[in-house]
Amino acid sequence: MAYSLLIDYILAFFLSFLVSGNNLSANAGAAVGSRSIDYKYAIVIALLGYILGLWLQGTYMRANVVSGDIAMVAMAVTIVIFLIGESMRVPMSLTGSLYASLVGASLALGRIMGNAVLVLSYWLSLPIIVMLLSYILYKFLGVFSRLSFKYVGIYRALSVITIFLLSFSFGANNLGLLWALLNFSSRGLLLIIISSILGVLLIGWRTLYKLSTSLFTIGPLTSFTVQLFSFMAMEIGTLYSVPMPVTVTTSFGLVGVGAAHRFRIINLRYFNELVIGFVVSIIVGLVFSYVLIRIV
Repeated sequence: MAYSLLIDYILAFFLSFLVSGNNLSANAGAAVGSRSIDYKYAIVIALLGYILGLWLQGTYMRANVVSGDIAMVAMAVTIVIFLIGESMRVPMSLTGSLYASLVGASLALGRIMGNAVLVLSYWLSLPIIVMLLSYILYKFLGVFSRLSFKYVGIYRALSVITIFLLSFSFGANNLGLLWALLNFSSRGLLLIIISSILGVLLIGWRTLYKLSTSLFTIGPLTSFTVQLFSFMAMEIGTLYSVPMPVTVTTSFGLVGVGAAHRFRIINLRYFNELVIGFVVSIIVGLVFSYVLIRIV
């Protein structure tokens, strides 16, 4: 029992390191890409949001608590999927594959995650909702930007604020999911906080720079719009214990804004890679965890 618990903690440490570092770009990339804030200050704001979100709202992910070896198998499979994706240079969704792996392992034991239907419904409907709302808000606020440049400064400030809001919800949702797999223990909370800080400081700034330069070239209004609706999507998901892949959410928000520009600001090739990676990681996580439990 103690041996199994130790493995769970090691896997959770590694996963929270990866999740925090790789998703920093999704939480702050829009604001950094719009030149609303320097990436160094964005990192500090995001880290504060991570920790407070996990601490204050992490237990909202209680519907994802599992028993037995399901958590161990799901986390191990997710790490393998990530390593395969990295070796093939294909972006994979860690949160998406982790939840899919939990579902797959549960099904192999004749169980079903209690929130599986809700999660699937939310994942399928959310991209359309985020795209539409981002498009509408951007077009509406864009009128004011054309009337006066003073609104640009306001959007820059709002963009910086939404870094914290989105990072807060990310901490509650994505990191809260990992904390749930450690049964919300106080040691688990401390472990995830430490590994998240290390992940951001050691690998986060690289992914932050990559997303803010290779996926889009945007303005403050765009970054505010994308981060605002990403925060709302994450926060609603957290309240209902639905794990949310933040990279996918922000990417679809960018598509909504991009539609207002006839997609001139979006690197559609990179976006397609993100979507394909998300779908593949879910399928592979579901199948791998199911097979692994059945074999073992």
